[in-house]
Amino acid sequence: MKFYRTLQPFQVISFDLDDTLYDNTEVIRLAEQQCIERLRDLSGIAQIDVAYWFAWKQRIEREHPQQCEDVTQWRIMTIRALLQTHRKSAVEIEGICTQTIRHFLHWRHKITLPQFSVDLLNRLKSRYKLAVITNGNVDPLRLGLNQFDFVLRGGEQGRAKPHRELFHLTAEHFRCDPHAVLHIGDSLITDVQGAIQAGCQAVWLNESGKDLNAFRECRILPTVEIRRLEELLAITQHQAENNQ
Repeated sequence: MKFYRTLQPFQVISFDLDDTLYDNTEVIRLAEQQCIERLRDLSGIAQIDVAYWFAWKQRIEREHPQQCEDVTQWRIMTIRALLQTHRKSAVEIEGICTQTIRHFLHWRHKITLPQFSVDLLNRLKSRYKLAVITNGNVDPLRLGLNQFDFVLRGGEQGRAKPHRELFHLTAEHFRCDPHAVLHIGDSLITDVQGAIQAGCQAVWLNESGKDLNAFRECRILPTVEIRRLEELLAITQHQAENNQ
């Protein structure tokens, strides 16, 4: 554990989801594969493969960057534009889109939660208000995570991280100053930079042990760096001791 800034008292702990509370790498790969296969099968467009799909996603992001902050909406817009190019009717497009998105979200939630993440949330729940601030489209309740008092998804309830909007909405919801929110995440840009610039405190989860100096694009230090999620308990203990 490394402290880069003085840890101030906090009342709320907010979490990123993907790659913070669980490993998301294989989950999103399989969900993306299932999405592409279902779209190809339903549409009958044989040329839909990984390269074709991502080319379309990139095109839509270039044309509508802010709308694509909502990653589910981004996917819907991509499917509709692709199908329109292949001269599918409006009725066909809506049917294919609905079925494809439903299939994707089913696979998107096939996440195996580490028991230590569940145990950690249960322990923290008794002492703090807990929130989720994510740029993804995972619903914590579909994973069985009912410990959160507030959930925000980027692009859906406000601008995606690192924009400060979701952090400020969290502070407003709990009627506290932003510095009373401690945000936990694996990304130095979306999580750390976003939280610090919003006036919150930030814990960087660096499980791979990467060198902070290697991230030239990030010029903002976290409040604390940890290697394992369980170290959050030491941080809360540190606060408790300082408040005595």
